[in-house]
Amino acid sequence: MYWCINMAAEATEPKTFLKALHDKYGDNDIPEGNDLVLVMHVPNSAPGMTDSGQLILPRQLAMNYHSITHAGNEEEIANLCDKVTELDIANNCISDWKEIFKMMSVMPKIESINFSCNPLMAEIDDEVGNQSFPNIKRLILNKTGAAWSTVEVLLKIMPSVEELHLSLNDYTEVDLKEKYPNVVNLHFNANKLRDWGEICKLGRAFPNLCNLVMAESEMSLCDDLEIEESFPKVVSLNANKIGITSWEEIDRLNSFPALTDVRLQGVPLLEDMKEEQRRQFLIARLPRINRLNGSKIQEEERDKAERAFLRHFMDSEEKPERYMELEKTHGQLDPLADVNLGPPTHTVTVRVTYDTKVKMMQLNVNQTVQELKVLLKKTFDISDKIKLFVFEDGIPTNELTEIRRCLYMYYIEDGIDLRII
Repeated sequence: MYWCINMAAEATEPKTFLKALHDKYGDNDIPEGNDLVLVMHVPNSAPGMTDSGQLILPRQLAMNYHSITHAGNEEEIANLCDKVTELDIANNCISDWKEIFKMMSVMPKIESINFSCNPLMAEIDDEVGNQSFPNIKRLILNKTGAAWSTVEVLLKIMPSVEELHLSLNDYTEVDLKEKYPNVVNLHFNANKLRDWGEICKLGRAFPNLCNLVMAESEMSLCDDLEIEESFPKVVSLNANKIGITSWEEIDRLNSFPALTDVRLQGVPLLEDMKEEQRRQFLIARLPRINRLNGSKIQEEERDKAERAFLRHFMDSEEKPERYMELEKTHGQLDPLADVNLGPPTHTVTVRVTYDTKVKMMQLNVNQTVQELKVLLKKTFDISDKIKLFVFEDGIPTNELTEIRRCLYMYYIEDGIDLRII
């Protein structure tokens, strides 16, 4: 695990959050200290300024990649940040929770905070942990190394958290002793749990969980009863790139009582199947799912998938249990001479970011990465070579490097975050 990825090495000199604010929004040469001037005057035409030229910081404050190690003067931070509702201090070098709480305690309207990629392995001491932040609804702790005891303290002093991110923390087990009924969205990607029983502990700790994102894991699915008891309210499940190797494990997804939306891409079981057949088999085996890999399942598509599934197994000696169920619905079908299992032809809507520009774009998943790069360079007026990355939770997870590959081979789907670098 590593942090401070924006620098060649970790910060050699302490740098405060306050100094970073001035570096980004004001005069870079202003020194730190108790005599620091808080009101900075710039031309009235500058964005984010009052008529008098006083600096107004954005409510959604992003302070990534600034080598921050400490908070700085709390009173001065309070004067600048009293209206901030979202604070993103990911990818810095803060290791002391006291510094984190110094910043948070003077931001009375804060509702969302992102600590990702800061080395926050230290425990929270009792004095600091006695504070309360009842307005915070989103807590992001990706790649911080935060211990479970730290997570519990944070959830105790932030009782309104609804969305919790714990990805990339190298967890090998789950150790939560209390229940947190307010948490409904959990992101738990790329940890090191192999036992599905540990994942079920998350369900018991968050009894009202509705959306579970647990991509990039080597685990397989456990028995039906444990899933049903642990995740009674999960509606949406992202299980991309998890270690599913059998159709029996796919069938166990039917044990989630409320599940209707599932993402299953990059799993070993499906790697050698053509895209169309892969989607048809998943639709046929998961009767309650109405959204697969970001795309809504229409009634006509389900009917076609179930019939294709029946025809595939009609001459097999060993037929899956689902075959018998579908045969009761559709009856005995005649075989088709040719079933189209070619590549997909649909378009997806993605979010593309370049520098400060953001565009929602519709892309045909059959176009190649090279064709997409040509389109993006024209759209964003870029002359230099570009790199394309897929981002999840603010972290790059995949680079589109093979220029002749089609987008569907990279599992580009609705809602994905593409960034040009």
